[in-house]
Amino acid sequence: MKILMLSGDFVEDYELYAPLKALEMLDIDVHVVCPDKKTGDTIQTAVHIMEGSLQTYAERLGHPFELTHTFADINLNDYAGLVIPGGRFPEYQRYDERVLDIVKHFFARNLPVAAVCHGVQILAAAGVLNDRSCSGLHLCKLDVVAGGATFVEYSPDSKNVHVDGNLVTAPAYPAIGVWMREFIKLLGVKIQL
Repeated sequence: MKILMLSGDFVEDYELYAPLKALEMLDIDVHVVCPDKKTGDTIQTAVHIMEGSLQTYAERLGHPFELTHTFADINLNDYAGLVIPGGRFPEYQRYDERVLDIVKHFFARNLPVAAVCHGVQILAAAGVLNDRSCSGLHLCKLDVVAGGATFVEYSPDSKNVHVDGNLVTAPAYPAIGVWMREFIKLLGVKIQL
């Protein structure tokens, strides 16, 4: 099974690495791509920290990440699902029609899509949220509502997840475990203890 993961400079570090490693643990082949970049090119991640006294999150440099695949070479029909991490990359990639077309492809086929934190900005820009409900970072609520969806608000430090059909969303990295658990269910992967 193959999964496509969108990324770009200043993707949130945990929201890229943790789902990638969770899916790899299940022997799922994850192709991490970024527009205009090739296999082996590096992107810079960022770590977002919600600090009690600040009005918004703080940002620190995260790990550099080497892309696993070339954006221009992907064949969307090869993938069983899509993962959209958060961070700042959705702020600028939501203006890239190629990225929006990728999202539309997965929704048109009712394939599993997992978005966390700012990742919902790309969904809103792609026009796939109309008459749906989803979560995300509370600072993305206006994007979600403008995109025609009901915003399900959870605290950024919660471990809550929201599922609406083929879409699984969560507010931020503290929910990565439950977010991935629900995405894996949508993929039809069975884990037996």
